Amino acid sequence: MLRPMLTNSRDPSAYCFEAFADPAAATLELDGHNSNDRRVGQANAPKIGDWLDDKYQIRAILGSGSTGTVYLAHDEPLDRDVAIKLLHSDMRGEDRMGDGFLKEARAMARVRHPNVVTIYAFGARQGHPYFAMEYIPGQTLAARQRRHPRPSPAEALALLDPLAEGVQAIHEAGAVHRDLKPGNVLVSSGSRIAVTDFGLAHPVGNDTVGERMPLWGTPAYLAPEIARGEVLEPGLLTRIDIYALGVISFELLTGTLPFAAPSLFDLLNRHAFAAPPRPSEVCPTLPAAFDAPLMHALAKSPADRQASAEELLSALHQALRSVSSPSPPLRVMVVDDEASTLVATRELLMMSFPEIDVITVADAASAEAIAAQEHLDLVITDLNMPHGGGAALTCALRANPATAQVPIVVVTAYGGASDWQLLREMGADRFLVKPVELDMLEGVVRALTNQDS
Repeated sequence: MLRPMLTNSRDPSAYCFEAFADPAAATLELDGHNSNDRRVGQANAPKIGDWLDDKYQIRAILGSGSTGTVYLAHDEPLDRDVAIKLLHSDMRGEDRMGDGFLKEARAMARVRHPNVVTIYAFGARQGHPYFAMEYIPGQTLAARQRRHPRPSPAEALALLDPLAEGVQAIHEAGAVHRDLKPGNVLVSSGSRIAVTDFGLAHPVGNDTVGERMPLWGTPAYLAPEIARGEVLEPGLLTRIDIYALGVISFELLTGTLPFAAPSLFDLLNRHAFAAPPRPSEVCPTLPAAFDAPLMHALAKSPADRQASAEELLSALHQALRSVSSPSPPLRVMVVDDEASTLVATRELLMMSFPEIDVITVADAASAEAIAAQEHLDLVITDLNMPHGGGAALTCALRANPATAQVPIVVVTAYGGASDWQLLREMGADRFLVKPVELDMLEGVVRALTNQDS
């Protein structure tokens, strides 16, 4: 990562940037882009098969940055896969590196939310620290964007909803992330979204004194006040993340970043001083209703941005509703052998879609027969039921020409990546993990039924 240095915080013509590698500024890309970093091969690095504290066995390297490497390991006592972030051995003597590593672990530990990666334990190997955290198989949002550069507005909001919830949870826990970007957002094979990499996280509070944040972060998502080197008002620190979330939203909805430049100097000056382009001008197929909330999030002054991630997403959803043409009531079939789950799912759907027609069925065989006779817009089925459950129902629906095109969402409390891979090969469209949150369910239903396209 590049760390630019400013010589003047007011006159843009006097800005001078010196680019150099700074270990404290580095972040890890967990989708493998940095897996060939020179530090992975350092002499004291653990090897595949090595053990940490006789508890974690190293299985693979997930990625590496300038301060640490992330490994896939198996937690033997609890029989689960974990991600281990280990400080490089040549950083051991740098107190600020160790302090920063502990600070990152503590920032993660303060947040308990399904859309934020959970930390499990903190320890040391041969004198340099590591922490064990939740392993989320899948890809980063950055990797997903490379494969799907511009999703529909409804699909974009289905991604942004859980991301915003994770950011909101970080802020409510008393921290600002400071390095939000697609590379630090994990997307599991079951469509779970989780924020990771708290290497630049900073505590927030209205009782602290204003300070000038170091110019660390990722230039393409760096807030203007950081680029300008301003002393920041404590009550507005979370607006740093609102700006980055605005950039990510702009990128998802238009297919491009709001600012591009031939040099680091030009890019940071554009973030610091240039007005962003209107999204609908960058992407003519995007309705102009999205301009106002995105321009609001990208305001140069933090005081002029939305006060929270929830407020930004609410404005984006309002824009989506304003351009959506009325559609006929949805017909959704929910299949689960637990009566309480059927009732709860029906209520969740009716909260988001008041005119929806929900058919509840307790077994796969009956569901197959009903689907062959009724027009359905969507099927939501539990994976683990008697007589083959959701897998058998998915195969049966795909084999019948009358139901071959009906979107299928499979829900489970026990399934994993291997189940999703098999179900995807069978023809399932999405895979959700219980308990399913309202916003996630709503986003998936809207995306699969074209309710907001």
